Amino acid sequence: MRLGVYQDGPFRLVGAQVAPDPADAPFFRFVSEVAESFDSFVVFARVIGRDASGEQACLPPRTEVVLLPDYGSLRRLHAVAGAAVRTGSSFWRGLSGVDVVWVFGPHPFELMIVILARLRHRRVVLGVRQDTPEYFRARLPSSRWKPVLAAVRAMDGLHRLLARRIPATVVGTANAERYASRKGRVLTMMPSLVREADVVREPPERDWTGVLDLLTVGRIDAEKNPLLLVEALADVERLRPGRFRLRWAGVGPLADDVRRRADELGIGDRIELLGYVPFGPELLAEYRRAHVFVHVSWTEGVPHVLVEALSSGTPIVATDVGGVRAALGDGAAGLLVPPGDAAALTTALFQLVDDDRLRSRLVEDGLGLARERTLESEAARVAAFLRNP
Repeated sequence: MRLGVYQDGPFRLVGAQVAPDPADAPFFRFVSEVAESFDSFVVFARVIGRDASGEQACLPPRTEVVLLPDYGSLRRLHAVAGAAVRTGSSFWRGLSGVDVVWVFGPHPFELMIVILARLRHRRVVLGVRQDTPEYFRARLPSSRWKPVLAAVRAMDGLHRLLARRIPATVVGTANAERYASRKGRVLTMMPSLVREADVVREPPERDWTGVLDLLTVGRIDAEKNPLLLVEALADVERLRPGRFRLRWAGVGPLADDVRRRADELGIGDRIELLGYVPFGPELLAEYRRAHVFVHVSWTEGVPHVLVEALSSGTPIVATDVGGVRAALGDGAAGLLVPPGDAAALTTALFQLVDDDRLRSRLVEDGLGLARERTLESEAARVAAFLRNP
């Protein structure tokens, strides 16, 4: 059986290969593992240019790529309309090489590929990674963009109607509840990059009497609420001077804002931005050396970084949004705080640092969850659903 995957992108050319955006690279590593259960793997990719540095993670060499035209942004309606015909032609041509197509949305071109796949008698499975209206709401620059949010809500509603007739894979239990219906068939998935061999047998030894390293991993973008971490770090520095520092693995448009705000609050020397660190030994070493992993997004499906922290025996403090609560065993494997609440985040950090028994319990429960959610087991479960939804 041949698998095709469509997600709008963007992608870049790296030599003769294609690389997803760094923010999407971890998810496509999971998708690529799912594709190992199929005879061939086709990705429909909107390519926006080249990566001269060659540092981005590319799709596996066996991947066949169907190139889609770039239109820049959905706000450029004329460009979107101009790209529609060429996109449809590329979809039609690429669908000849697949038996089942896994289509992620909601997105305007998603409906196009669903219709074309049905005309070609190809099996279709929808994919949902996040609460799209909430994602866009967090990114709107001002209230003037509310009409855009209305359009996004309409598109999301159409996507949920499609899921009543077409099987769907949905990241996280919160999204699964939004897509649940009597008519549809929905698989809740929790993407992971952590292999069985990556899960530590015992929590790493850590000294809790000296300087404590906080770690966060993720794109430095609006929906991740990065300035909240800066505010919280300033709070803990004021209350316990010299005890905490923050290491930050990720890139994004708000990186300079983070540096600027940290300098304004007098904690510029307490934050180290590591840049993009792909999943692998270097990133796992960061998890294992950290005392606490912190995740403060406004909106999420199920962040794969939580499983990475759990597998490393690292205590977690995270905002209670999307599928985070379920990913942490309803709070059994991490402390949950309200989104946007720096004071609650500070309190949770102190609670975790000061309570040895709480810390040990959270880590033990977290390792148990991580062993159940390895890349091998989750990819096999998703592949079976795609084969026979």
